[in-house]
Amino acid sequence: MNISQSYEIYNLSAGSRRNRNSKQKNLNSLLEPLKTNKKAMIPPGELLKGINFNSIHSFDTFTKIDDATRKINFVKSQESWDACLSEEFIEFQEARREYEENKTPQNYDHMQEEMGDIFFTAASIAKDAGVNPKEAFDTTLRKNANRLNLMEKMAKKNLSDCTDIERRALWNSAKRKLYDVQAFQYVV
Repeated sequence: MNISQSYEIYNLSAGSRRNRNSKQKNLNSLLEPLKTNKKAMIPPGELLKGINFNSIHSFDTFTKIDDATRKINFVKSQESWDACLSEEFIEFQEARREYEENKTPQNYDHMQEEMGDIFFTAASIAKDAGVNPKEAFDTTLRKNANRLNLMEKMAKKNLSDCTDIERRALWNSAKRKLYDVQAFQYVV
């Protein structure tokens, strides 16, 4: 049995037909704003309650530093970017191993620094490709928040009470529903 079949069994076994139809109507009204506004947000449930998605980001500082490196022609080719990102992942993995072996503040700081290098390199690659890294990250935050919020609305019980299979099925179902709704933006 695959995950989508598991979800169908989970979906059909919980609640009466009337409750399912009512819940589907509510889900459709939650998804409606996403058809025309890519920045629309599904109202959060308990899981993401209190998170401010309009907070100030550190991408302003990144942009200034990245612009400075570009002024001195410290921009890489795509092949160099690929090698640089791979190197940063390897350095992070080494720092993480060191931290797991010896959880000192110094090892934690080193691991955090290496993760920051991955973020910086990825943001530089995005910028080099003409993608605004802040907007890309904001889009990913909205996408994942919408998936989690929709999962919570679709669930017949608290998400923490769901099995791993149920959570994965809800995630995949939310992902499909959101993709279908957002694809509508490009058709209209």
